[in-house]
Amino acid sequence: MSFNPTYMINSFKLCTRYIGTTLFMALVSLIIGLALGIGIALIRTYKIPLLARFFEIIITILKGVPIVLVILGSYLLMSQQFNHLAKSLGWSIQFKNVDPIWIAIFALGLMAIVNVSEIFRGIFVSIPKGQYDAAKSIGLTTTQMIRKIMIPQSIPIAIPMLSNLLINLIKASALASMVGVVDIFAEASISAQQNYSFLEGYVAVAIIYWIMSLIIERGATFLERALTR
Repeated sequence: MSFNPTYMINSFKLCTRYIGTTLFMALVSLIIGLALGIGIALIRTYKIPLLARFFEIIITILKGVPIVLVILGSYLLMSQQFNHLAKSLGWSIQFKNVDPIWIAIFALGLMAIVNVSEIFRGIFVSIPKGQYDAAKSIGLTTTQMIRKIMIPQSIPIAIPMLSNLLINLIKASALASMVGVVDIFAEASISAQQNYSFLEGYVAVAIIYWIMSLIIERGATFLERALTR
């Protein structure tokens, strides 16, 4: 099998048109993960009755399920139940009108929530207990402790792990093609079928993923240094 650089370059150009789609799925999923994951981490850190145990079980289950099954399961569940749910809520939209990218974002968002909650729970637990005692001694409320002590200390520590999570979300977004989303990986497969240049297409998409990962890693390093100062 010969390697044709021309096919690789053409595939590279075609795939770059879908970088925005891939980044959109990964970034929205990360935002969902941050919004809900930090809240779950706080609930488990403060051991709120019932909720802490409930989220502990859910997180444990989701950690053991491959993301590909989450994506396919979400698609099958929504394809069977979305129309009934929409009708009961009085919505006029049907499943056939739903952009599959939102199904992928839902599944990736679950992945992000699990990882973010574990990241911040570990950081919150590692904060010395003396800081909490000192905060209580000067009359700070729980909300003030979270806002002035826990979050400011956790963000710089979490940045390297969050950047790794974003990179993993970008790579996992390639599975979105299984539910009909055209992203970088899907475009590489489609273009490769025209002349059977699958090796060239996959090399091109690997280079794109590597460049995006490198940019995110460098950006996270710069941000971490800035916040640490």
